[in-house]
Amino acid sequence: MLKKSLVKATQARVSRRWIRALLFVCSLSSVFVQAEGEPSPLLAPIALTPVTLTSATLTAATMSNARQPEVEQLFELDSREGKPAGLIVGSQSATHLLWVDLDRGLLFRLERTANDHYLQRDIVRVSIGKEGFGKRKEGDLKTPVGIYKFMSFLTDQQLDERYGLGAYPLNYPNIWDRISSRTGHGIWLHGLDRNLAQRPRFDSDGCVVIENATLEKLASFITVGESQLVLGRSMQWLEPNTVQTEDDILPAIEQWRQDWESLDNNAYLGHYAVDFSDTRRNLTEWRAYKTQINNRKRQVAVNLTKMSVISYPGEENMVAVRFYQRYTSNNFNWVGWKNLLWRRNDEGQWRIFYEGNG
Repeated sequence: MLKKSLVKATQARVSRRWIRALLFVCSLSSVFVQAEGEPSPLLAPIALTPVTLTSATLTAATMSNARQPEVEQLFELDSREGKPAGLIVGSQSATHLLWVDLDRGLLFRLERTANDHYLQRDIVRVSIGKEGFGKRKEGDLKTPVGIYKFMSFLTDQQLDERYGLGAYPLNYPNIWDRISSRTGHGIWLHGLDRNLAQRPRFDSDGCVVIENATLEKLASFITVGESQLVLGRSMQWLEPNTVQTEDDILPAIEQWRQDWESLDNNAYLGHYAVDFSDTRRNLTEWRAYKTQINNRKRQVAVNLTKMSVISYPGEENMVAVRFYQRYTSNNFNWVGWKNLLWRRNDEGQWRIFYEGNG
């Protein structure tokens, strides 16, 4: 009996020691889980799931976030018609516009309404460059700021797994990037490696990364060679009829078209800035070139459609204009896309400092 009592006492002491040890380990585990759950400005994990938000969705998201504190609460769609600050005119040929708020790491899918306003249809999280945004040189691991065109689509079979289900290469560096001596290449909107559940907000080499289901969904809203992706510092939602300081660019564009069409050569060339360049000719050379052409014309018609007019992200008093041009004359006809960059000069006048096709 004595021997059995001693064994039981020993077992009890061992059990109590194990319980105390387990409680100590659990307390440490609790501390570490809480520390890992603290949001990091650079490495906090991000939910990259496309959502159409309802009150039920928000409630579920809040409950889910209570269990997983490292995932931020979902953003709510603004149900009002409106437009993002900086959008002067959206192309009538594009029913949707994609706009990335780089500060918050969010991509907005905006749908054009019948009265030329927009509605927010989706907000999804994105992962951008490891060093943030404002790309200037090759290898700086930053996502560019600007207005870009989807150049092509690369399929799953053409890509490494890290690009997910596909990729849309962008036209970085665009003309403004080249004028600004920005370097680099290979900036894409692409999917997520299927071996990963998610990626941190700052995790790419400069690309914009979205979840694969979102990439598939966006395919029906993207027209390669025509659709644009705006990469801006922020996205502020405006009431439909909000007046913006750049709105007076519209009569300037129309006056330029009319002066060209009327063959008023001096008035037409007066719309160009002193530092104008089409990357081949400066203003003096441009004046000589266009004067020679216009002097051979008896009749000209200039028709502009599918026009988009956007204040260039990150720049003051600068507007990017893109349209499909139909030019006809007595001896030459041309149709195609054209890009203009306008800048407001010190006298408050809008002048073209770049013009090019494509």
